Amino acid sequence: MKPENNESENCAGANTDVEIWRKVRGDYYSPSIHVNEFGSIGINVGGRVLVLSVEQWHEAGDKIFAVNSKLPNWKRKLAYRLLRWQT
Repeated sequence: MKPENNESENCAGANTDVEIWRKVRGDYYSPSIHVNEFGSIGINVGGRVLVLSVEQWHEAGDKIFAVNSKLPNWKRKLAYRLLRWQT
């Protein structure tokens, strides 16, 4: 059933996200990080946004670190260099 008086067309949602970082200020296509009204962190790269809680981001980082720590030393060093992490 369609809403009367074009209600759906006149009900824009408020943007409650708070941007905390943007790679290139003023360039809305550049990578950025924001926090939403629920405290989750969103990371936008190339128009694809991943939104996770702080705990979920931490868990994802732990998984990446665990995989890399099991690699042979040369592969781990290469992975760290590609990810621009400190060794």
